[in-house]
Amino acid sequence: MSASLPPQLPSRTPRPSGDGAPAFLASLLKSVLLVCVASAAIWAVLALIAIPVSASETLQALLADEDFHWLPGSLRWLLTHPVLANVLLCVSSLLGVAACWGMLRRWRWAWGSFVALLAITAVLNVVVVWGVDDAFRQVLAQLPAESYSLEILQLRRDLRVLRVIWTGLTGLTAAAFAVLHGWLIVRLCAADVRALFRR
Repeated sequence: MSASLPPQLPSRTPRPSGDGAPAFLASLLKSVLLVCVASAAIWAVLALIAIPVSASETLQALLADEDFHWLPGSLRWLLTHPVLANVLLCVSSLLGVAACWGMLRRWRWAWGSFVALLAITAVLNVVVVWGVDDAFRQVLAQLPAESYSLEILQLRRDLRVLRVIWTGLTGLTAAAFAVLHGWLIVRLCAADVRALFRR
């Protein structure tokens, strides 16, 4: 009698896809696709909520109040056009959905769009950090330079702490995402990945 061979253990090496795509590509695209779909839905809901808010007398009075002339231009634009801002963000998320779907279908235009969206998102993350930090700076500049009010002194201290925490945490997060996006762009521009997108 011949000895029976022991059953083979399953291999821990991920199987390549049928077209030879790197193992990370499908998981990356599907996860980003889900994030973009969820983001588009959220921005769409916020755009609907912003319709009555943008027409409210309270917001209009706030924008017309001379005491708030110091508001940064970017923040004033967001308060003046909340519906448009959310619609633009929703459209950008839908572009991400289209790019991910097209890359899963191996379309050439989707590859270029996805790479461009990665670069734009990395830059916008830094812009958002800078914009909110600038808003903190503007608010602190409006507080009296010399005040003996305990409330004003405490408010200034709290705002300074919040500014450091915000800028530190979001700055590190933006830097980490910039590095990640940079690595993904380099990897997606490699010859083996670009060869997948010929259509």
